[in-house]
Amino acid sequence: MFLVTAIAATLVLQTTEPPAEPGDVAADANDVTATPAPPPTDAATLIARFDAQYDAWSDLIAELAARKARERYLAELLLPVITRSDLDEGASSEILRETRDTIAEVEAANTQWALAQLDPEHFAAFELEHPRLAADLLRWAERDEAGRRRIVAALEPVARAGRYDARDFAPMADALAVSQNGRQVYGTLSACVDGLREPVRVRRPAELDARRAALGLSPMDEAWAALIADEGESCEAAPAP
Repeated sequence: MFLVTAIAATLVLQTTEPPAEPGDVAADANDVTATPAPPPTDAATLIARFDAQYDAWSDLIAELAARKARERYLAELLLPVITRSDLDEGASSEILRETRDTIAEVEAANTQWALAQLDPEHFAAFELEHPRLAADLLRWAERDEAGRRRIVAALEPVARAGRYDARDFAPMADALAVSQNGRQVYGTLSACVDGLREPVRVRRPAELDARRAALGLSPMDEAWAALIADEGESCEAAPAP
């Protein structure tokens, strides 16, 4: 994987401790974020940074660009043809049917490649340097529901750093946790029990507020009170499928 080999050069620029597994370590809510140092202005430092960034990410970025171009080329080949108004009857459907496997093969390969780049220890470093390209990787990876665990693990350090909306990340992480062991991590999910809204069971409840604080979320009591004020305590259970 490109991200694994690329991280060594990135460490020249920034040293970070490996992120914890999702929700396993309660962050200290009283931690004070240090004021970032001013950007360097001398040529030597900036040249070294240029070289390190190129060595770290150029292969990954080139591969991503090539794969994006391949998907875009498929669309450029297909759309102008199937949208023509002078096609024979049924031609558009036949073209779509006969080209479907090629498109699916390219998209599936790109999806699995993107998932492979979401190394939980190193994705945050790439996202810090190239947030737009990291978002492209995530969009592809999200096409595979089976990759949700890897996505959540890769995103947690990004969310803790405030670079991914905690209101999106926490429910994603909770849904994954509930699907795996029935207990949520951040307390964002509720269930309707006997006509009343209740929080879904939480893993290690004593650490819940610290985990929420690590993402910048309010304490659970405040969040729950706001939910009840907004949606009410009474509810109707969803019908069985």
